[in-house]
Amino acid sequence: MQAIHTMHTVLIIDDEARFSASLDYLLKAEGYQVQVANCGEAAFALLQQQTFSVALIDINLPDFSGNLIAARIREEHPGTAIIILTGNATIDNAVESLRQGVYDYLRKPCAPERLLRTVARSIQHKQLTRDLHNSEKRFRQLAQATWEGIIIYDQGELLQTNPQLCKMFGYTETELLGKQIFDVLLDRNTIRAMDYPADPETIGPFEARGVKKDGSAFPVEFRVKHIDYQGRQVQVAAIRDVTDSEIALKQKVTLMEKLADAQRMESLGLMASSVAHDLNNIMAGIITYPELLLMDLGEDFKYREELMMVREAGKRAAAVVNDLLTVARGATCKKEVQDVNALISGYLNSVEFKEICQRYPEVKVASYLEGKLQNISCSVMHLSKSIMNLVNNAAEAIQTKGQITLSTKNVRLTAPHQGYETIDPGEYVMISVEDDGPGISPLDIQQIFSPFYSKKVMGRSGTGLGLAVVWNTVHDHGGFIDVVSGNGGGSMFALYFPVNKFGACKPALQSPIINQYQGNGERVLVVDDQKSQREIASRLLARLGYQPLTVTSGEEAVEYVKKTPVDLVILDMLMDPGINGCETYEQILRHVPGQKAIITSGYSNADDINRAMDLGISQFVKKPYSLHELAQALKMEINPPPSPAFSGGSGCGQ
Repeated sequence: MQAIHTMHTVLIIDDEARFSASLDYLLKAEGYQVQVANCGEAAFALLQQQTFSVALIDINLPDFSGNLIAARIREEHPGTAIIILTGNATIDNAVESLRQGVYDYLRKPCAPERLLRTVARSIQHKQLTRDLHNSEKRFRQLAQATWEGIIIYDQGELLQTNPQLCKMFGYTETELLGKQIFDVLLDRNTIRAMDYPADPETIGPFEARGVKKDGSAFPVEFRVKHIDYQGRQVQVAAIRDVTDSEIALKQKVTLMEKLADAQRMESLGLMASSVAHDLNNIMAGIITYPELLLMDLGEDFKYREELMMVREAGKRAAAVVNDLLTVARGATCKKEVQDVNALISGYLNSVEFKEICQRYPEVKVASYLEGKLQNISCSVMHLSKSIMNLVNNAAEAIQTKGQITLSTKNVRLTAPHQGYETIDPGEYVMISVEDDGPGISPLDIQQIFSPFYSKKVMGRSGTGLGLAVVWNTVHDHGGFIDVVSGNGGGSMFALYFPVNKFGACKPALQSPIINQYQGNGERVLVVDDQKSQREIASRLLARLGYQPLTVTSGEEAVEYVKKTPVDLVILDMLMDPGINGCETYEQILRHVPGQKAIITSGYSNADDINRAMDLGISQFVKKPYSLHELAQALKMEINPPPSPAFSGGSGCGQ
């Protein structure tokens, strides 16, 4: 590298001694010969003594302006490339510098790599310009050394080119000679002037679509100058393939969009997590008290239907909070090996499915489930919710008369599949929901999985979170989604879940029968910072035959169990102020090893759940919980089966 630069000399014209010394050291290290002048007068004296390849000029000098020095060098020493350096860049002095024919305009401080690159290219540029004016032979030599395509033409007719341009467009030079370049190489309709400064001798720069010999188009940039060629004035153009720049720009735009989406989701997640705990605590009373009243009141009670409506409204509100958390934070439930066919069969026999059938009586649902379907590892609650959301959306799309087909299939991909997204090679269980409704417009299909993007009527059809829940659930499980919507109507959503060949399938737990889950007077300590939650838990425990005891904090719970033995502790995960549920249980175990406990919370993340499991807690009940969910969790903790599963209640914390 140094051998190349030894014949090139650089003149630094700058009154800042320290900055000049740094440039001097940098350039000499690259093999340049360097002289330094701290004012214009000293620079002119040096220019009288020797020739310089490059002049690096500061705009503001004590005796002359940098632009004045540049103009004089250009006039008296046309072979010297000029580069302006300034710490006070303005549009006016930048434009003036470019008018003086400077090669480039760099702002202090400038990265060393950029400075060295600019110096090297300015020398190459001067050399190329000089030799283009001197001889055609020299033009060929230098044109072959540049990375740009070079053409010489007169009134559009191509006279000469270089190998780089021939390679760029796929032609031989013989094929191009005598052709009109705007008919062959460039698409006239795409030529646009670029908003970049140029010196007065340059026409452009321009951007356009280049056309290769095979007809394919690609983005180019080009600049044009007038030169003397074989005794006449013609044009020379430098054409650059900017495909990589265009791709990089598109990738940057895509990344910026993803970053914006991630920031929006982060804000949504912070909002969701901050309100979920409080909202679920509030809804616990709306769900639990009507349930207790319904158990005590007879079937002929006047307001029984209204109480049931209050309870169901609370459950729907809790489901919305749960959806919001799934969208914002992902499906943070423990995943177990499951038979998808069994989950779908369970859904087709569920109350939710029966409600859809009643709402859309003319919509028929058919299922085609592969007989030897492989297992997957999944969260039962989230996968079931995703299937329900897709079926519900399909029914709403059809509205009147039509059919929904729910299918499962083993799929093995040996190569990436390009669908709605790229699906990696591998073995999958595919769940598809297909309808013969009106289909999805191309504009909507790109936005359908975005949170709150919905064509539904707010307050009647839903929140718009349904497909966002599906998207987050599938990708949290390491899966993929494909969407097909034909021009003739109809849509198909295909969910691809990775196969699990190693785990054993665990059957879904049946809803408990309360009489089978009654307690026998066991002492249960409820630890919760909310008075309403302690009251709800106490009433449920008493109804189930347990003896409820309550404390208001984790610290108080630790002191209580030191003095009084209890059979089980119900711990709220989040308590303020003071220690949380996991910290409370850690301290309890120090004083009462083996103490049984379950965790409840309106909001917790996967780390909280994993920490609780590490401490030995196997039951997690998500607020707001029902009498059945609490009864099952209590019984499984106090009298666990031979192989207890981490479930109970909703089986999931968010």
